[in-house]
Amino acid sequence: MRLSKSIPAGLLDAGSAALATFGTGVYAARYFDADSGELGVFALFFAIFLVAAIVPFKLVFLPAEVRLLSLPPEEQLGGFRLSLPTGVPVAMAGSMVVLLAWIPASDAEASLVVPLLITTIITGFLSPIQDHVRRVMHQAGRSWLAAITSVVQLSVAAITITAGILLDVDKAWIPFGALVLANTISIAAGLLMAYRRATPARGSRYPFRSLAVSGRWLTGFGLLPVGSAFIAAAIVAVTAGSDFLGFAEASRVAARPLMVFITGVSAVLNPRALVAGRDRDRTEGNRLNRIAYAMVLTSGVAFLLWMGFDWQGNPMAWLVDKAYTVEFLTAITIVSNILWGMLFAQESQLIGGGREVDIFKIYVFGAIAQVAVAFTAPMTESFAVPLAHIAFGLIRWLGYRWALNRLYASRPDPGAETKELDPTLSAT
Repeated sequence: MRLSKSIPAGLLDAGSAALATFGTGVYAARYFDADSGELGVFALFFAIFLVAAIVPFKLVFLPAEVRLLSLPPEEQLGGFRLSLPTGVPVAMAGSMVVLLAWIPASDAEASLVVPLLITTIITGFLSPIQDHVRRVMHQAGRSWLAAITSVVQLSVAAITITAGILLDVDKAWIPFGALVLANTISIAAGLLMAYRRATPARGSRYPFRSLAVSGRWLTGFGLLPVGSAFIAAAIVAVTAGSDFLGFAEASRVAARPLMVFITGVSAVLNPRALVAGRDRDRTEGNRLNRIAYAMVLTSGVAFLLWMGFDWQGNPMAWLVDKAYTVEFLTAITIVSNILWGMLFAQESQLIGGGREVDIFKIYVFGAIAQVAVAFTAPMTESFAVPLAHIAFGLIRWLGYRWALNRLYASRPDPGAETKELDPTLSAT
């Protein structure tokens, strides 16, 4: 599918999927009290949810997706029988990391923590499976199927949140509870659509051990940013107070539309970047980088001017009003998202070229910087969260330049055209 056709589908997919999560964040920002720390507790569970979701994604699903690229598009769409038998148990195990959120949230009311704990564990199990289904659809050239899957997710989430409000359901069950139902139904819809259009994939299911060869490094650098973000959030909550973490969470929600756009573009460009990295095609890699830079910078500046400040034309100012309680907090959060978003094509090239170890090294330094900046919370208060994110982003920016020079100075695997597209087949 050409970029002119696939990017709109990617944007609709990312937009719908992100709006489902965004809707739960808006609900929490409006119904959870920031001053009493309720919103800060939600922020802790959201941070640990990202940790839970990253384990199966990086450990098995992403290596499986890269391996599926060696099959014809129709067979890729039928490749879930090769990946899901391994991925589902890992997703179930990974969701148990949510239990860690109980530690920094131990002082909160059990009536708030227990529902969040239960629903976050289930969401952490389902979410990476749903994301895997959609990503395979994109790389198989069926981006519109991914978009439909996300529209189903958004619709179910919206109906569930609305019903929860009308029926006066305990607010602690609603944010992640809506995502549980939305992910369950959209997974079923996506697999059904794929089954009806797919050609059976050749081969036997991918064994855990072969996926984990590269997946262990992918998991390592995947866990570092979300893990350090959770640690940073916990540090802010403990050293400055959960109310300041709550304001930072509201700003994250208000800044989310930019990340929706970036996710949509990356869903379409990332498969091409993986191939560019595998083939050591510096020209194509630079072209994709230029597209990423242009689209992220242009959209980022537009979102910064539109949603970064409290003014009449900003819909977030009334939708997530707590995001603008601390002046300039949302603007700084958007800037941090711009810095991170510009690098997605570079990271995919490194993954495609088998440079997971280089990314891991970069992320170790980035995580250290993020946690270190979080300790400034007694002085910087809510700003500690986006400033810590920026510190990590700057380390990535410098590190990726070094790693890409190493990648393109090396030679491609002479059997790359005939072997499976798997990061473990490239030199590290």
